Amino acid sequence: MKLPLIYNPAAGSCGERRAMKIATGLEAYGAVVVPMGTSAPGDATELARRAADSGATRIVVAGGDGTINEAVNGIAGLDVELAVIPVGTVNVLAKALSVPSHINDACRLAVRGESIPLDLGIAGERYFTLMAGVGFDALTIKNLDPVLKRALKHAAFPISGIKTLVTEELPLISVKGGGHETEGYFVIAANSRYYGGRFGPTPLAHMQDGLLDFCVLKEKSFTEMIRFWISALMKEQLEEPRADYFRSDHAEISCPSGEPVLVQTDGEIVGELPVKIGLIPGGLRVCAGIGA
Repeated sequence: MKLPLIYNPAAGSCGERRAMKIATGLEAYGAVVVPMGTSAPGDATELARRAADSGATRIVVAGGDGTINEAVNGIAGLDVELAVIPVGTVNVLAKALSVPSHINDACRLAVRGESIPLDLGIAGERYFTLMAGVGFDALTIKNLDPVLKRALKHAAFPISGIKTLVTEELPLISVKGGGHETEGYFVIAANSRYYGGRFGPTPLAHMQDGLLDFCVLKEKSFTEMIRFWISALMKEQLEEPRADYFRSDHAEISCPSGEPVLVQTDGEIVGELPVKIGLIPGGLRVCAGIGA
């Protein structure tokens, strides 16, 4: 099997040396590896598309959710399977699909594993595998200190979140979809029940059910925001009275005041409101340890 391997040589999580180790691991299971290093944001999209145009039927991405998201946007709608080697700062998709954390085991799955169909979300013109977020979490990502992220990894996000709550004003957001209309200050459109690690505010979400799970926080005070995330951490989100939870394959999200509100997909800022969010059932095939 000829396997393109997309990776970021400048990243501490997957530099040239580690990428070559991964290539060796893939070759040990019979693959002919074509290393494809990125050099700038967005390169993984172009490299994935180029690999598909060259006849690749499966690509391997060594990185975190941001790099994977870029690659997915290069192969969405094409007959190309995705395999993941989780070596990024955040590896939520790998956790959701039970991809082994050990590189050798992940390489074996990437070469010899069977693929499963996953629903593929789309926000505007940007595809996502995990979630789209509007408002608070997109601002948190924008305010994230990259040095702090490299040093503290997951722990950097709560720190950035607290800073965002203290320093940023959250405009009111309108959400309409699936016969449901609501307003709030933070919206998640989730394809997966995993948001950060193995917890999240959308516990009913499933990547193969043809629906997105929308969670809308209706309060914006520091106290209520902290309560919201504690509920998600304790897996009690469905009992949270200050959040609307509904399921649909589409929604339109806007800001009635016209203020700029950021949108993120899979942890990457992709634009501002208004945005239409939808779903493509079975739109992507991914190598997985178990069903999602």
